[in-house]
Amino acid sequence: MEKILEHFKKISSIPHCSFEADLLKEEIISFSKRNDFEVFEDKEKNILCKKGTPKIALQAHYDMVCIGEAPCIKLVQEKNILKAKNSSLGADNGMGMAIMFSMMEKYSDIECLFTSNEEVGLLGASNLELQLSSNKLLNLDGEQEDEVYVGCAGGVDIVCTCKVQTAEVSADLSVYKVSISGLKGGHSGVDIDKGIPSAIKVLAQELYAKEVKIIDIYGGEMRNSIPKNAYAIVASYEPFESQSNFVNVEKIEFANQKYFLNSDKIIKVIHAFAQGVREFDKKYNIPKTSISMGKIRYEDGILQVDCAARSLADEDLDILALETCSLFELAGFETQMKNPHPAWSPNIGDFTLLVREEMSKIYSNVELKAIHAGLECGVLMQTQKHPVEAVSMGPTIRFPHSASEECDLNSVFRIAQAVENIIQKIQKV
Repeated sequence: MEKILEHFKKISSIPHCSFEADLLKEEIISFSKRNDFEVFEDKEKNILCKKGTPKIALQAHYDMVCIGEAPCIKLVQEKNILKAKNSSLGADNGMGMAIMFSMMEKYSDIECLFTSNEEVGLLGASNLELQLSSNKLLNLDGEQEDEVYVGCAGGVDIVCTCKVQTAEVSADLSVYKVSISGLKGGHSGVDIDKGIPSAIKVLAQELYAKEVKIIDIYGGEMRNSIPKNAYAIVASYEPFESQSNFVNVEKIEFANQKYFLNSDKIIKVIHAFAQGVREFDKKYNIPKTSISMGKIRYEDGILQVDCAARSLADEDLDILALETCSLFELAGFETQMKNPHPAWSPNIGDFTLLVREEMSKIYSNVELKAIHAGLECGVLMQTQKHPVEAVSMGPTIRFPHSASEECDLNSVFRIAQAVENIIQKIQKV
């Protein structure tokens, strides 16, 4: 099983941020051909590798969320925990890929699908042109080792833009840089119910309590991450002070600065935005509906706010998205919905039961669960011309999409054993 860790180290050494993963794509193709797999690629840069007569498809995405110093990843191993120094780790979904590489070295009659740009709206999966030979899909993008996922939240990105009118800052105003840092960050789906504060929301609370004019504002790292850093440069008649440990206030010199004429509306709409869980699902014990403000940027006279909405129910997702658009439109923003993907509704079949049976040989209490995040299974099933039953599983990954991301290596080896057992069981049928 140490070979899996070697594969992951190789993957980590190759830059593969979303939209910038061509080098890793070429390595996947090269590795597959070296192991006698036939390789297919579509215009979305999805890669399908087949060997023999496939009876099962393994699947992972090959892009990662790059936070901090990523894609320059410096791996740090502390006993059985793998982390990265000052960056996201990329175990989501690099560890799933490493397990697939290991299986490709051992088995025929399998196919492996590597999808592109999952982290920016399931783009590769949504536009997949390749057809699987098998009718069983095992997705390796799960993040809790003893859980088998049979459903996931749907999602949509909400992009809000506002053309900002400005005016000169008068000489009797003082200028401050208000910075939020030191927050934990996390995944805006699976971590949204963990009480992790959003740096953008903390910043809005600080600004709302004062009478200030915005000169510049910036916050968040990725659309689908809980923001851990944010700052605003503001002008104020009164001294700007804060008692929060996460807030740093620095008085700065300025010349010919311009402030947002609609500063008050912008501060109020960000402050009013209800970050977090809107409804909880009691059956699966996870959030049912949630929303997170992931990024805010001001550039070339345009202020842009990116939000990620999720729900296990498509109709609830539609309502939340429209409510969010209405809120920002009242503040003078234009809104767009992008990258929608449907919820994956649980459907328990023979393949799911086989996976649970094999997992139960390793884990004492295997649950069939849904996850409050976007897995590609539901989207991929819709692209196929024949019925496909999908199941998702994976090693334990904590705090994905953040510089705190870590992976339990013992869980990687156990999941790899389960995958191998599943392949062997299916090939005997």
